[in-house]
This record gives sequence, C-alpha cells and structure tokens, in this order.
Amino acid sequence: MKSIVICTLAFSLTLVAGCNGKKASDVVDGVVSVPGTVEIKGVPLEMQTLDATVFAMGTLEDGRLITGSQEAHEVLLGGYAISKAPVSQELWEAVMKNNPSSTVNKALPVDMVDYQSAQSFVKKISKATGLEFAIPTEAQWENAFRAGIIIRKDGSVREWTSDIWSDEPVGEITVDPAGAAKGDRRVVRTWKEREPVLQFTKAGGLTFRLAVRTGVKCSPEIMAAFIDQKPERENVCANETIEVGGCKIEMVGVEGGTYLMGGTVEQEKYASEDENPVHEVTVKGFEIGKTEVTAGLWQAVMGSLPLGNSEADRPVVNVSWYTAQEFILKLNQLTGRKFRLPTEEEWEFAARGGTKTSSCRYSGSNHIEEVAVYAQGGAAKPMPVGKMKPNELGIYDMSGNAWEWCQDYYHKYGEEPQKSEWHMMRGGAAPSKWEACRVSNRQKVPASNMKGSFGFRLAL
Repeated sequence: MKSIVICTLAFSLTLVAGCNGKKASDVVDGVVSVPGTVEIKGVPLEMQTLDATVFAMGTLEDGRLITGSQEAHEVLLGGYAISKAPVSQELWEAVMKNNPSSTVNKALPVDMVDYQSAQSFVKKISKATGLEFAIPTEAQWENAFRAGIIIRKDGSVREWTSDIWSDEPVGEITVDPAGAAKGDRRVVRTWKEREPVLQFTKAGGLTFRLAVRTGVKCSPEIMAAFIDQKPERENVCANETIEVGGCKIEMVGVEGGTYLMGGTVEQEKYASEDENPVHEVTVKGFEIGKTEVTAGLWQAVMGSLPLGNSEADRPVVNVSWYTAQEFILKLNQLTGRKFRLPTEEEWEFAARGGTKTSSCRYSGSNHIEEVAVYAQGGAAKPMPVGKMKPNELGIYDMSGNAWEWCQDYYHKYGEEPQKSEWHMMRGGAAPSKWEACRVSNRQKVPASNMKGSFGFRLAL
C-alpha cells in the first residue's frame, strides 16, 4: 500500500557545503527546512524531506505482513527528513575519528556499531551542524522505504531504529509512534523484516541512518478522516459519473427521507439483538456508489493492489477501514471532491431502496438468488460487480459479494457511539450465508482488520 501524502506546508531544499559549526537549517513558524546536502569536513550527507502522511504500517505494498510484525496498524506521521543512505564509514571517521567496521571501505556503510555508539555519533553531528539529528523511528524508516528512499538492495544490511521493541500488539491508530516506553531491545529493520536486538549489540552489516523532524503536521483532511473521524461532506443528491485515471465512478442520487431502521417485520425471526430496537431515522439526500469500489478503480488511484486482487471488474478486497480512508484521501486529491464512506444509516436506507422501497429482506428482492453473490449460491469469492439484479434505486450488490465498511463506530441502537477500534460493516459477502446478506444485518469489526471479503463503496 502506498502512503498517502497531504502537505500542510511546502518548503524547498537548499544545498549547504562546509557547514562545520554553522547552522544548516532555517526555522520558519516552527517548521525546519533541512538542506538537501549537509557536509561535515568535506564529506556529504544527502537528505530527503518527506511530508506528513498516513499509512498502514507493518505490511508490504500488497498487504502481506512484514516478518516480525504482529499486525497492520495505521500510523499518522509528521514531516521529517531522512538520509538517502546509511551513515558511511567516511562520514563516521570525519565525526568520530575511528572506523569500527568489519570491512574497511570508506564508501560502505559503517557497521559493528551498537545503539549507544550510534547515539554518540548523532550528538556530535548535531552539534557540528545545528540540525537535531536522530536515529529514525521505525515508522519513519518504513515510510522512507515506501517512498523509494530506502531501496531493496539495502536489505543486505540491517539498520537500527530508535524504537524500543514491544511484544504487545499496537491495535489502534497511533500518531508518531516511538515503540515501548522502556526496554533494552531496539527494533532493527530491513525492507521485509523487523527484529528485536539488544542495544549493546555490534555486528557485521548492522548500521544506521539519520533523520530530522521538520515539524510539519498532518493536514486537517487527514486529522478529520482518521482522528476526528468526521469527514467533510458535500450537499449533493443526483446521479453523476466522475472519471479518474480512465475509470468511471457512477454515483446514484438518494433522495432524503424517513424510514424504520433495524429488524423490521420482513426480517422476521432472523433479526439479531443488535438489529433492535427498530427505530425511526431521517437522512438527508446524498449520493452512493452504484457498485462497490473495484480493483480497477483502486489500481487507478493508488498505483498498486492489495494482495488477492487481480481482476479489475471485481470489488477490491483485503481492505481495512483505515486503508479505505487512505484511498478516499487520495481520490479526493485527484478529483477535488469530498468522497467518504456512507454512514450506517445512509447505507441501510440506500440498501432498502430509499423512498422507493419495496420492504424486501435483501437489497432489491425477497429472493436472495436474484440480487446477491453469496455462499449458498455457489460463490466462494467476490464476482464482477453489477451482474445481479439492482435494487429499487438501481444500486448493485448491497446484498452479498463483498462486506462494505461504513463510517460509523459500532454502537448499540439507542446508545451514543463511543470512540473505539470497532467499526461497522454491512451487506454480507460471497462466502456469507444468506442471513448475513439481509439489509438490516450488522457486523462489528476492528478498523485495522482486512480479509478477502472486506471491501467498501463510496458516498458523497
């Protein structure tokens, strides 16, 4: 998964040479401008500045877990600059007056350096340049790999990060994570693996690189989507087609109205406890995707696909609530629109057919085989979108095919939603039994979970 970048402040890089004892950065409104090159006694250190971003940490681009990672977890990361290569032996000698490396070659990364020695180097180079250098956090390191700064051939070396190793799963979204509060093992990284290493360890091929925080914070759009979880919305209600990257997004206008939400009479005994009590809900007009987001659209927006997706006309799956939000942020950048996930109330209203409802058990019919790709119908995985019968509004696959994320935190009807990791999914999927495909069925799922049946559709 590529990280999504929304800048809050742009600044240019400047070339600085021979900055021994001089300030190598400018600070404007609390934001540090890091030079593209810093020289120490004639030895250059190339730096690359990265903007504040959000990404699913702990995974490769296709969604597979990095070795040593317990789970994927969403990270909001402030802006920083990072060295384009590990610290060279030449630079180490210029600062520390020695070379501890296992194989002496000034062009190679310094190795045989424990964490404390690396920290001593950081202090000296910071004093010499006026820049507040640090060993990068694991989040900074992994994001730099995703950005193409750390390349796979660097995998022949292992690099210290500043994070203290934790055996506990991270769980919820984190902002500028830095690992455990205490411990004597640090996270050491390659592009495909993370491991705990005692901080006094010296080994061949064990090196480090440098980072500097710039003070650039995540944009209001990122904060609204991931922290406040109250994305801005448009006041629209019409059928429209929007094109991006050669793919068409067909949106269906849903006229506002009032309806009974929950385990209504046509759901009979199959309604579960969390579908009750039935209650009256009024929704404003909105637009919702005619189909689920396809793998083709995801590829056009994100440039790569999560694992398990290959056919462009099928719903994109293996998508968490967080990665759906990453997609939406990027889509909004490309289109200038305010796409979002539907609320649970909007989703059920649209699935029931809105003001044109026929009060069916499934979306568009009482006969599931007409409208849904589901388990008893012989499906094992999602099928091409839009092939079943649409509902009264002309919307496809709101029963079956892929589970669909909603914007909301999970809550019991009649209670106020509380901020948590749990979010709502609706509609059932290809592997689901018919009961799960009912329009009132609810499923609570941790926002970081992703499976081969988890997808979503868009709203405006």
